[in-house]
Amino acid sequence: MKDVPIDEVLVLTSYADVSSVLRGVGWSNDPRLHYDAPPEAAKIPPIFLMFFDEVDHHRVREILNPTFTRSALEPIRPLISTIVDAVLDGLAEETSDIVDLVHNYSELIPLAVLSELLDVGPEAAEAIRIHTADVVKILQVGSNAADLADSIDAAFELTAVFTPLIVDRQKRPGNDLISGLLAYGGVTVDEVLAICMILLAAGYETPADTISNGVLALLRQPDQRKYLFADPARAVEELLRVAGSIRLLKRTALIDQKIGDLDIPTGTTVVVDLHRANTDPRRYADPERMDLTRQPRAHVGLGKGAHMCLGATLGRIQTGEALTRLFTRFPDIRLVDSHRPQWRTMKELQGLLALPVKLGPEFRGAPELGADR
Repeated sequence: MKDVPIDEVLVLTSYADVSSVLRGVGWSNDPRLHYDAPPEAAKIPPIFLMFFDEVDHHRVREILNPTFTRSALEPIRPLISTIVDAVLDGLAEETSDIVDLVHNYSELIPLAVLSELLDVGPEAAEAIRIHTADVVKILQVGSNAADLADSIDAAFELTAVFTPLIVDRQKRPGNDLISGLLAYGGVTVDEVLAICMILLAAGYETPADTISNGVLALLRQPDQRKYLFADPARAVEELLRVAGSIRLLKRTALIDQKIGDLDIPTGTTVVVDLHRANTDPRRYADPERMDLTRQPRAHVGLGKGAHMCLGATLGRIQTGEALTRLFTRFPDIRLVDSHRPQWRTMKELQGLLALPVKLGPEFRGAPELGADR
C-alpha cells in the first residue's frame, strides 16, 4: 500500500477516486483545517461555518432540500422563462455591433432569478452582483490571505444588506424564500443569513458560468445545437460534464482514509479534480468530445455527496432555458474573430470574464423544443 505524507497535497483525478472522496464520510472542506491554511483562516466569521461544519451543513440541507427539488422548482420554470425572455429583449435593443454575453446575458439571468426568489430590491441585487465573486474565494483550492480577506469583507457587506431584510420578513412575512426559511421550525436569523450566503455562492456564480460556458461550447460546435433543442435536459448534463465551471475542490481527511491503493492519514489535504474525473476514459467513451446525444451517465460537474451544489436543480433549469431561448431568438449568433473570449485566471472555477459575440438577425418565435433545428 502507498502512504501519503500529511504535509503534501494529493491530487485525485480518476472518477472512482474523486467520487469516493466526495461521497465519503470523514472529509471536511473547512479551509481552517488545511495544513497550509494562512493565519487569516482563523478569522472566518460564523456565517461561513455552515459551508463547512458537517452538522450545520446537514441542517442547511434539511431546511433547503424540500424547496430545491425538481418537483418544487418546476412550477417556477415559467418565471425563469419570463426572466430569460426579458433579458433577451434587452439584448435585442443593444445598438453595439458586438455584445458581451457574460455581462449582458449570463450573469443577469441567475441574478434576476435569485432576486425574485428572495424578493429583494435593486440595492440587494447590486450587492449580490458586486460581492458574490469575492464570497466564493473562500472555497478556492488555493485561497491565500488576500483571498480570505476579500471573502470576509464581502460577507460583511452582504450581511449589512441582508440582515435588515431578514428582520423585516420576520415582522412582515411574504411568499418569498426568506420568509419560507424563517417559518421553518426553530431557525434563527443567523442561520437564515448563512443560508442566504450559501444560496448566493450556489445560485449565482455557478449558473452564470455554466450558461456562458455552454454558449461558448455551442458556438464552437454549432452542429450540436439541434440536439440541444431535441433534448435540453440531456444536453445540459453533457455540458456540465465537459464544460462545467467547478474544476477543483479541496478536502481534508478527518479520519484515516483509504482511496484505491492509497492510505491517507488524518489531517491530509487532497484536491479532487472534477474536470479530469469527468473526462476519465475508464468511465466515458471518447471523453473529451462533447456529444449532446451521449447517453447520460452520472458526473461530478456539480460535485457529489453531502456538499453537492445546493443550486444544482435550479441551475440546470436556468441553463436549459437560457441556451434554448438564446439560440432560438438569435439563430445566427456567432463569435467575433477579432475579440476572443476572456477567461478568469482562477484554476478552481472555469468561468468567462467576457464573451463577445455578434447576435445576427432576431427571430421572434417560441423555442421549438424537441424539434430538429
